[in-house]
Amino acid sequence: TEEFFFAQGDKEAELGLPISQLCDRNTTNVADSQIGFIQFVIKPAYVVLGDIIPEVKSSVIPIIDSNYDYFVKEKAKHRQETVLPLDKV
Repeated sequence: TEEFFFAQGDKEAELGLPISQLCDRNTTNVADSQIGFIQFVIKPAYVVLGDIIPEVKSSVIPIIDSNYDYFVKEKAKHRQETVLPLDKV
């Protein structure tokens, strides 16, 4: 999915336009953007939907939580790869 947004950013750069937020493949941290999207858009929407349709709470919310956990781990892994230990500085 992020490839769609990165393609938009590539086109904007090609046209000399400012690159839209989250569309710059060189600066966008995918894990950070997914964590925020899940926290502030996806999970709240599905919690409300789960209040209306109980099956959503039992079947969909755990998948959302699993996806959130995955991106938190990816963020931590990325941070470990990019931060040098103090003895290497």
